[in-house]
Amino acid sequence: MAELGIVDIREIIRLIKSLHNYDFSSYALTSFKQRLERVMKLYALGSLESLLRKLQDDAVFFDVFLYEMTVPSTEMFRDPSLWRWLREEFFPQQTDKNAGKFKIWLPLCVSGGELYSLAILLHEIGMADKVQITASCISNKSIDLIRSGTYDAKKIEISEENYKRFNGLRELSSYYKPEKDYMVRNNSLIEYVEFKKLNINFDNAPQNVKLILFRNTLIYYNPALQEKILQVLHGSLSVSGHLILGIREKIPGLSTSRDFEFVNEAESIYRKKY
Repeated sequence: MAELGIVDIREIIRLIKSLHNYDFSSYALTSFKQRLERVMKLYALGSLESLLRKLQDDAVFFDVFLYEMTVPSTEMFRDPSLWRWLREEFFPQQTDKNAGKFKIWLPLCVSGGELYSLAILLHEIGMADKVQITASCISNKSIDLIRSGTYDAKKIEISEENYKRFNGLRELSSYYKPEKDYMVRNNSLIEYVEFKKLNINFDNAPQNVKLILFRNTLIYYNPALQEKILQVLHGSLSVSGHLILGIREKIPGLSTSRDFEFVNEAESIYRKKY
């Protein structure tokens, strides 16, 4: 397979935008190139021309392409201290019985690790019926995969270790069953979740959300797209709503920083100012 150059990548981005109205031009070039070359190798597309033809002629492949171009969460209960903070500090404060269910949004779900972690946490603290979760994906393949509960067996060991460090009430194995070389999570945990297919700019994002989990994703965007997406997330949050980014992702340095204040710097948790 020939290595893709900058001109090749720009041609791919141009075609995708013109045919499907998905604009990848603001993605970090290095990571975008790596994902493209992975897709070409995975689907035996040996040349730029074969990839362009596939994107142009095969609508089913384009949905698969969108799935492959997003980076899946590699484990459940990643950064256990964050999940402990949610259990011990955030959710106990959400007890206003007159406010109705409070909204949680996961803007970019790929494989469901973050969503199932959240669902297990809520189940264990008895709050699953007090929240309204929206999980958005950019591909139908992601939605189908998450709903099925399928999970790579190779990732279960680190997820189990994370769950132990989270100090969960049970064994993580009580929430899944083995099936050959993969695991099937208990998808009744997410039966109340609303799935929405959104484009990469999160148009038609949910409103009046009290908690957004958007971890380990900004690093794949250039500064202009980071700014744009953070503005969307800010507009989606209710007053004093919380935004959780990855521990290596920070808002300061962007103009959007004036719209948020730190709640927990170590965990990269922010609160909307107004």
